[in-house]
Amino acid sequence: MSRTRPSRPLLTAAVLTAGAVTGTLAAAPATVAAPLTAPVTAPLAAAEDVAPFPKGGTLLSGGRTGFLARAGTGTAPYFWTSYDGTVTALPGARHLGADGSDTVVQDSGDGTYTLRDMGSDAPPVVITTPGRLVAVVDTTLVIQDAGDIHLVDKVGDRVLRRTVTGLPASGADVVSTAPGALAVRTGTPSAQYLSLVHLSSASVVKTVQARNSILGFESVAVSKTHLTWYDYTAADDGASYWLYDTGSGRTRELGGYGGGEWAALSADWRALGGTGGLSLHSLTDNRALTVLDRVRGVRPGADGAFLVDGTLDRVEGIYRVTVGADGKAAAELVASSGRLPDLVVTTEQVPSVVDFDATERWVEFAWDFNHPVDPVLTLTHKATGRQWSFSSGHHSPPPTYRFTLGSRGSWGDIAVYDGEYSWKMTATEVLNVGPSLERTGTLTVNRTAAHRDHDENGNPDLLVRDGAGVLSAYETKLVREAEYALDPVAPTVLGTGWNTYTLMASPSERTLVGRDRDGVLWLHKGVDQKLLPRTKVGGGWQVYDKITGGSDLNGDGRGDLLATDTSGVLWLYVSTGDTRTPFKPRVRIGGGWQTYNLLLAPGDIAGASGGDLLARDKDGVLWLYLGKGDGTFTARRQIGGGWQQFTHLAPFGDRNEDGRIDLYAIGTKGSRIYPTTGTVDQPYGTPETLRRTSDTTFKTVF
Repeated sequence: MSRTRPSRPLLTAAVLTAGAVTGTLAAAPATVAAPLTAPVTAPLAAAEDVAPFPKGGTLLSGGRTGFLARAGTGTAPYFWTSYDGTVTALPGARHLGADGSDTVVQDSGDGTYTLRDMGSDAPPVVITTPGRLVAVVDTTLVIQDAGDIHLVDKVGDRVLRRTVTGLPASGADVVSTAPGALAVRTGTPSAQYLSLVHLSSASVVKTVQARNSILGFESVAVSKTHLTWYDYTAADDGASYWLYDTGSGRTRELGGYGGGEWAALSADWRALGGTGGLSLHSLTDNRALTVLDRVRGVRPGADGAFLVDGTLDRVEGIYRVTVGADGKAAAELVASSGRLPDLVVTTEQVPSVVDFDATERWVEFAWDFNHPVDPVLTLTHKATGRQWSFSSGHHSPPPTYRFTLGSRGSWGDIAVYDGEYSWKMTATEVLNVGPSLERTGTLTVNRTAAHRDHDENGNPDLLVRDGAGVLSAYETKLVREAEYALDPVAPTVLGTGWNTYTLMASPSERTLVGRDRDGVLWLHKGVDQKLLPRTKVGGGWQVYDKITGGSDLNGDGRGDLLATDTSGVLWLYVSTGDTRTPFKPRVRIGGGWQTYNLLLAPGDIAGASGGDLLARDKDGVLWLYLGKGDGTFTARRQIGGGWQQFTHLAPFGDRNEDGRIDLYAIGTKGSRIYPTTGTVDQPYGTPETLRRTSDTTFKTVF
């Protein structure tokens, strides 16, 4: 064995304990320092003043005067590090240590085992015995063969081999050890068991059965007086920690959720370690202490201490964790892997402009960091204040963290709005050892509004006025699942106070008109998802009992307005595109329209040369008027009867993506979406039934 010692003296005295191990191994005299009671705010020794610990090394056991570890995995070298800073390289392919003692066993691979007391200069003890070495407890070898677990000791020149009795099933697996005891897991295809074994009797003291035979036990830890484990319910709808006490013979549920990655027991504390640090839970009361920032391994040490491979204040290494008489936890750095560098961005690829009107159908943000992180990207639309947050997992090849957004022009469930965005990326280290890192910037999205796109995100909208007079734009293209239609996606609120109008329509893009109770028609123009102050169109509109808009009837690219007066005459108002004079003088189309109680101008739905018109008569029959493109219509065609069941008919965007506007029908006995077919004889195909069965919330839908 070779020994190395750090060149610099320790800044604080290490805890030097060399107690006698059981059996025939000689031991050095014991010297025990006072317990550590300082609060855990920083390592008690600087990283450069303690023994080194290799990055990627594995803590194997914690003893009285030091600990056993392995550099890396596989056949990497083993070494013993004393608390005074001495590092001793251990020859051979495999070594095991006894938790709570300084016993280290070298496995020669041929049934020969060499036991050394690393805390003294006593000569080694050699034991030859058949079977596979699975653990070492104190100076006892735990040997397993095909059917049993055996405890092997050497007394003088004689090898004593005892078989553990009382295990409930076969397939034994030693899952935890401590001075004087071990925990053994056994099982059958239908049950799993966990048994506490005392070395003094070589027999089972207590056995518990897993409530869930498939998931079994997690976070198992053992001491001579306690056994603890994490167990799931049979239905896998709950889980908690449990503790068995040999003194009282009582098993009690401790609660808690989420099995720790590592667990260990001392006489007074249960230790659970993971990415969230080390938590110490008192076995006698409800006290709980949090120590360290991150944990990669926990072993029970001597005198109630725990040896922990962890991180504190960005310093990685092996810590000796104790609880003082004042109830405070202390962490002493006994070997260091060095200080983790602060979190930094190593690669950043972010767009500044995205043009969804060109070839771009998606946008990607990408980052790389010097540590693993959990990043979150938040986008905020400046005009509306709407936010979307996304998380990202690992990707290969680098950049490792990518946010691919905008598939078909959408952020998640909502289509991408045109305009300016701010973004913020927040990266939190998976190591949980430092503050989060933030990056911010801006993004411009360019896209042309689609037909009936009132919120400027490239998708048609359904306009709804509710009973309180709130006017909202709902995403028709991105409504999830057919059952609720308008419910799943939050709408864009366009304004309030709309109950002042008795009739409403949307004749052209981002243009709304409403007739008030005095018969005055007002026009609202939408810009940047906001409605400009209304302008007066004119009075005298009390002569009309129905208005509708949206179909381009004269082929000039703008939707027009239709109105029927109380005598049954249909009038056309051609849009000009000028908000000061939005319509040309009205043109009479024809009389007899008093037979209809509902009009809808859905655009070109049947492939004619102009926008079309739907009309429902008083018997519930729906009729189609094909637009000729010159402000007139062909003779009407019957679509079908039974439409009196619906209280509202409205354009519902291009749900089936055939280039035409589908039909949304809502009523007290059921609602439907009717997809367009493009044919004159049957303009709508098989409807999609929706759950909405009442129009009490939506007073006007258009």
